[in-house]
Amino acid sequence: MNVLVLGSGAREHAFCYSLSRSPSVHKVYACPGNSEIQRDFSCIPFKDNLELMKFASNKVDLALVGASRFVSSGTVDALVTAGIPVIGPAADAGRIETSKAFSSAFIARHNIPAPLTQIVKNVREARNFIKENPWVKVVKCDGFSRGRGVSISQTSEEALIAAEKFLKIHGPPVILQEAIFGIEASFSILTDGNQWVSFSSSRDYRRAEDGETGPTTGGMGSVSPCLDVTPELEKVILERIIRPTVEGLKADNLIFRGFLSIQLMLTMKGPRVLEFNARLGDPETQSILPRFRGNLAELLFDCARGRLDSTGSEVAFGKNSAVSVVLARTGYPVDESAEPTIEGLDEIRDGLVFFSACENDEQKKGIRFSSGRLLTVTGVGENTSLAKSNCYSLISKLRLKNVSFRTDIGS
Repeated sequence: MNVLVLGSGAREHAFCYSLSRSPSVHKVYACPGNSEIQRDFSCIPFKDNLELMKFASNKVDLALVGASRFVSSGTVDALVTAGIPVIGPAADAGRIETSKAFSSAFIARHNIPAPLTQIVKNVREARNFIKENPWVKVVKCDGFSRGRGVSISQTSEEALIAAEKFLKIHGPPVILQEAIFGIEASFSILTDGNQWVSFSSSRDYRRAEDGETGPTTGGMGSVSPCLDVTPELEKVILERIIRPTVEGLKADNLIFRGFLSIQLMLTMKGPRVLEFNARLGDPETQSILPRFRGNLAELLFDCARGRLDSTGSEVAFGKNSAVSVVLARTGYPVDESAEPTIEGLDEIRDGLVFFSACENDEQKKGIRFSSGRLLTVTGVGENTSLAKSNCYSLISKLRLKNVSFRTDIGS
């Protein structure tokens, strides 16, 4: 079969790589892809949904959504209309990720464990609620914000300042939450809207600097599996969170066929949902997929056609662990003006290296990166410690300028 991967980042690069290893895959396309993805796969431009439909209807047997814009822009709906099986939610179901207000209401409606939450639409509502409820310490904007739409406050005054700022910059609504404490983890599934299969646990390191300090980012690294998600805890997650989520989507008549990654806080009172991703996360994907054993393309094809309950594909992950480290521009995410240089890539390209948005720089005979996060290096080993060692061993072969990365991923 021919598979189309929608996106241009390291997550989509990892999907292209993993799908190409499926024996049933003939060709992998990326839209729009990037210059490093184009080394091994065919990249096609993206003008609008109509143009993409025309291309896919003749050449694609399965499409997979990576980047969020293809969810919110109705691309999934357009491809389904063209008769293409798609891994990714329709726009209405995709709101479980694209709108925190929508997901908060969904969580409350279906009694899914989560922090105490209130949604406000203006400064007056925010001021009144925060004044009466001093437990409000977390403020979030409603939509995507590249890791900059969350503020954790120490006082009610700080929370109100954050709410006013987000209302001004991002617009209403704004989400107010209690602060909960514990260990962060992710648990991912693949669902066709009726059945689901587990897709392993992982942990995403969001802070820019070692020791979980510095500003919040889109993710500076990940590990899979997350050792804090024990078999006993996984049973709790499946029963108290996964099951009511899938049943809730079905009860609300939301068509969801694809990956659902749930960001969790493992608290003393049990796991709590922080947010949903209607896709595998980035950089979690770069740690999860290298561990997958089985025919990924056939499994996704079954899911996209609503046939997970009859699939013969084996969903299994090896006993190996994976550690992924993101290389970013120095100053990311506060200041992304630094011009990075990465030399020595030819020495590690045979390893698991997944590139974010980039293009060839003919003048400098190198790569011009388009985002704050540049690439992800993944190491695999029999345990997390060995995977970490293998990952940082690859990074040590690179010569870096104006590039930063955390040295404690997997610790």
